[in-house]
Amino acid sequence: MKFPVLLLCIALSLLVIFVSPPAWGAGIPVSESPPEGQARVFADAIPPHGPSDPAEVEAFLDEIMPAAIARYNVPGATVVVVKDGRVVVAKGYGYRNLANRTMVNADTTTFRIGSISKLFTWTSVMQLAEEGKIDLDADVNTYLHDMKIPDTYAGQPVTMRHLMTHTAGFEDSSLHMTGVDPEDLISIRTYCKENIPARVNPPGKVSRYSNYGTTLAAVVVEDVSGMSFEQYLQSRILTPLAMENTSIREKLPPHLAAKLTQGYSFANSENKPTDDFILVIGPAGSITSTAPDMAKFMIAHLQNGTYSNATILAPKTAELMHARSFANDPRITGMCLGFYEQYYNGRRAIVHGGDTDTFHSLLFLLPEEQTGFFVSGSSAGGRGVRNALFTAFMDHYYPGKPHVLPLPDPSASARLQQFDGSYMSNRHNYARFERYFSLPDPLEVTASPHGTLIISGSSGPVAYAEVGPGVFSPADGTRPADGDVVFHTAADGSHDFFMYRNNPAMVYDRVPWYAMTSFGDGLTTVAGLVLASVLLWPLLALFRRMNRIPDPSVPNPAGIARWIAGLAGLMLLVFVFVLVPWISSDVKILTMYMTTQAVPAALTAVLTLPVIALVLSLAAALFVIPAWKSAYWTLPHRLHYTAVIVALIAMLWWVNQNNLWVFCL
Repeated sequence: MKFPVLLLCIALSLLVIFVSPPAWGAGIPVSESPPEGQARVFADAIPPHGPSDPAEVEAFLDEIMPAAIARYNVPGATVVVVKDGRVVVAKGYGYRNLANRTMVNADTTTFRIGSISKLFTWTSVMQLAEEGKIDLDADVNTYLHDMKIPDTYAGQPVTMRHLMTHTAGFEDSSLHMTGVDPEDLISIRTYCKENIPARVNPPGKVSRYSNYGTTLAAVVVEDVSGMSFEQYLQSRILTPLAMENTSIREKLPPHLAAKLTQGYSFANSENKPTDDFILVIGPAGSITSTAPDMAKFMIAHLQNGTYSNATILAPKTAELMHARSFANDPRITGMCLGFYEQYYNGRRAIVHGGDTDTFHSLLFLLPEEQTGFFVSGSSAGGRGVRNALFTAFMDHYYPGKPHVLPLPDPSASARLQQFDGSYMSNRHNYARFERYFSLPDPLEVTASPHGTLIISGSSGPVAYAEVGPGVFSPADGTRPADGDVVFHTAADGSHDFFMYRNNPAMVYDRVPWYAMTSFGDGLTTVAGLVLASVLLWPLLALFRRMNRIPDPSVPNPAGIARWIAGLAGLMLLVFVFVLVPWISSDVKILTMYMTTQAVPAALTAVLTLPVIALVLSLAAALFVIPAWKSAYWTLPHRLHYTAVIVALIAMLWWVNQNNLWVFCL
């Protein structure tokens, strides 16, 4: 009996050797094992019909969700899965209030859904487009009654399609976007009229995520429909879909406020209750809802506009809304009309995330599979929970084939240097004082000697292997939710920005060397040392007077020149090294500036100082040529004066680069 057993063992060993993919040759096979904290899924455990069996789906969620909220320190979460027009499972996990130990009940507990609110705004727009009241490709100024978007790019107006695909070209701005008291919030009309952001690129060129653009679209809905956006939303979407536990109000009705989950921040190994943003831009982020209510909205979109007996969109309108409308590059996912695409395991999804200060959510739809889910968590770790659920859900119900990474080629290191540089998210402010204290950290891209590309940010360096021309995947084989990195090639052959394949609403622009913080810090340090040297002038004058040494300068013009240049230099020294750090770290002043209509007097005074210094510097610069022609001082003194003028110009360039002027408020 031993001999047959031995033959069987040898046969099984050979089978493993020939069936298993090789770890050499053309590339490295990437393990399909899910990240830590997620379920390990075996081929024979894959449900043949997706998430259809409530018991199986609940068991799956019970394996994923408790582990994810524990790993990411999230007090509470809610999730609902829909399939083929019905709710499969809706379930809560953890606590909606830690102090009271109140559990999350998916049926009744409300969560803030953040930017998923935008989908309700875009659905409203599509309803009016369906009725012929809005032309998606007409100038939005056609519909606005008492305001106009400036014609920054002549003949290239902003259209509703641009707003819906985040390609209007607006800079990002948080100015007056939030308030301190729901009772004092200005209307969305007043907000849009008084806070028009700069247009920093022509419309239709590149995606640039914009809360303002969505809020502006809601104002168009008001002007076209003749009712407030809240009334429109209630009468045309929430009531028809019987979303009785959903509201866009910041001050919730008492019956919904009592059900709202407490938001938390995690610090010092502890979750602490944290007040969430109070948003002026309600149509872009203020909706509060339950998992079952969100299921009704998802089913309506999966069924091309119909839920139960209610129809909120005609099928052709829904199909248009769900179709790709714009992409920064054909190799990445695209923007639909409100939704954005994601591809994972070869499946196309249309999705939207939502983030407030404490709540982090995801609405995820697979139209071809008539499947979707909504998930929300009550702290910053909610980002990790939604990503964990997303990858586990897809790998479990709709798995893909193992992908193969090519072996890194060290000889490619020199070629990969074309991608080297600093890159920064284009979602930031460009034209206001806000830019200085809200600029995102850059990502550093460098080619390694091993033939990989290293992208370094605040979370550390990550190595990427090239899988196609200008396309890179994590070299360790992981598959992040945002997907591969794709570098865009400009008309001149350079790489002007990169994108993450599954994040089509944002790009990372290559930052020129002179715009880097490190360059600005070095420039102000050197210029500051030169300007500090003007303190030598009065000391030298005092020394000459005490020792009865004749002043070598021509009396009047030379003295005036030094006084003006010295005063300008000292003002800029105090401004750059004392006042700017104070203002940028004063939470009270910045909060008042960002959330109220009143500009703090201290901020106005501080940002007026460089304007005065500019006038003095221009006056001081007028003396440079006469100083050399008339030999005001000895050669070393003339060189020093000229260096001071150059330092003044350098410091003022830095001030201008960072919008540190009173007229940028």
